[in-house]
Amino acid sequence: MPSVVHRVRRGRAVPEAAPRLEVMFPELVGRTCHLKPYTRVPVPKAKVRGEIITYASPDSTFAVTKRLFDAARRSILIGIYDFTAPHVKQLVSDALARGVKVRMMLDIDSAEEQALFDDLVTLGMQGVPAPSCASQNGNPYFRSSHEKVIVIDGEWVLVQSGNYSANSCPLNVKDGGDAAHFVPGNRDSGLAVRSKALARFFSGILSSDMALELGGPPAAAAAPRALEAFLVERAPALTPSTLYPSRIYKLAAPLEVQPVLSPDNYMDVVPGVLRAARRSILIEQQYIRASQDKVSDLVDAIRDAKRGNPRLDVRIVLGKVFNASELPREREMLQHLEQACGLKLGRNVRYVNTQRLVNCHNKMLLVDGSGVLVSSQNWSKAAVWENREAGLYLRHPGVCGYFTAIFETDWKDAFRQLPAAAPESLTPQDLGGGGYVRVDPGDYAEV
Repeated sequence: MPSVVHRVRRGRAVPEAAPRLEVMFPELVGRTCHLKPYTRVPVPKAKVRGEIITYASPDSTFAVTKRLFDAARRSILIGIYDFTAPHVKQLVSDALARGVKVRMMLDIDSAEEQALFDDLVTLGMQGVPAPSCASQNGNPYFRSSHEKVIVIDGEWVLVQSGNYSANSCPLNVKDGGDAAHFVPGNRDSGLAVRSKALARFFSGILSSDMALELGGPPAAAAAPRALEAFLVERAPALTPSTLYPSRIYKLAAPLEVQPVLSPDNYMDVVPGVLRAARRSILIEQQYIRASQDKVSDLVDAIRDAKRGNPRLDVRIVLGKVFNASELPREREMLQHLEQACGLKLGRNVRYVNTQRLVNCHNKMLLVDGSGVLVSSQNWSKAAVWENREAGLYLRHPGVCGYFTAIFETDWKDAFRQLPAAAPESLTPQDLGGGGYVRVDPGDYAEV
């Protein structure tokens, strides 16, 4: 079922035996603030000679995260949009207890995140709020700091689409999940790359963003709000039809890897990658705002590629529709994709199967069986042009094969029609009877 948001009105006489829960949206930090001018930076390619680990949620993200966090000896640097998962908080606490220096920049959106952030600072973490519209020092340079980047010991870089939430990093301790005790979650993807050059680059980006937040005199900022509303989903009744443990690729030769950042170079890199496709373009995205400025350029690049090869295999798996008000925009998007590119619902565009996954939170692009983009960018103008976002683009048939297998599983399972939106309300008995999971609004808010 699509996600629903609820707020219980307490202290009010309700004549029904089963009082209704009113559908409301959690109130997050507004993202329409006036931005300070940001100077885009050069984003050089790196030659990678180490190893690459591919992983995915819900199957293997936590296992890889735990393995690399537990192996940290000197430092962990984190830049992330949403951090609410207690089991990941424990990994950070354990690292601090071992004497590992931990720094984190967090886009703090709620009282819950603020409490987690403050707890870790108390334990010795150096914490800095993000220089976004949620800035606590009056320094909004980005609409959202929506990246998910981790640098470990100046040697490992993790870049992924998923936040540190219960659904994007579910507590599946066994790498690849245990079908008998599987914890459901979102579809997300990640790359862990052993490269000092990439570690230096991303450490510099995160440190520079922290300096933006800390620069200038502190200013009054809106306090993070307690979430009076909460978001629930029907828990998937089935596990994904295939589970994917992480995989390690030891490079036989140096591999060129291109960091892809917003607002710096995403629109310089990705349209060209799409336009150059000759055999296939496979996309998993939470949503596509096809008519928005900049996103329409991405759609036009797919159109141009199809004109060069009308037989080009273009397929897209999208996230769930979680509110009835989104249906007109989804229909408009589908019409735009069909008119611009000839992409049809069912044949080229499908929606995540919520009987197997909570949502498709992925932001993955696979091209011609070798090109791979794993990143944090949704296809919205804010994400590709105004947020801080991060990804990695590389060409490697093995890495692409790993993610292609995941895509094909999701495609085979996906809904071929536009799914119905969420029910307008639930009774307390509905929730009390089980079958629902709570999710973090930061995983679903449009950014």
